[in-house]
Amino acid sequence: MKKNQMPQIGLPADACERSGFNDKDTLELHAEPSALVFMKDKMTALEVANAIQSLSALAAELTVVLASACGLCNNCDEGCEDGCPAGWVAGCSLCRDLLDDSQTVHIPGYLLEEAGIPTDARLEAYTDEDSGEITVTESDIQQDITDVPPGILAVLAQSGVCLAELDELIMQEEIIYGR
Repeated sequence: MKKNQMPQIGLPADACERSGFNDKDTLELHAEPSALVFMKDKMTALEVANAIQSLSALAAELTVVLASACGLCNNCDEGCEDGCPAGWVAGCSLCRDLLDDSQTVHIPGYLLEEAGIPTDARLEAYTDEDSGEITVTESDIQQDITDVPPGILAVLAQSGVCLAELDELIMQEEIIYGR
């Protein structure tokens, strides 16, 4: 495949039959981050309800894949006072810090411009214990747990999924689906 060529998509006949698509249907393509969804451009109420069910089942399956890849939070091996997984995440300082927006480095745009750092760049901060100076640089890693949609992150945290492991998987761009 050439560098700028888009992937070609063929729709297998058995998949079309299972979806209820026939040769008279016009399909509509919905493009979202990491997903392309084909649906009939005209659907009855029952077809819409079935499409919702199918998409919900797929979302649940993908949630299980993600949660399984991360595992349950073990509270950084500190033990758990609260017996539920959500309590593990709330009691885990590492997972809690990942959810704490005050941990994010914020620098005014004019200072970033002066330093030659794009204003939308992800930042890292380092300290010099001797001088007390803090150095802020553009991070080598430009994706992390903060890129996860908040609703998904909340579901994972409430389910006791290890957010520290999720952050590592994201930063390392680890393949967790379709291995």
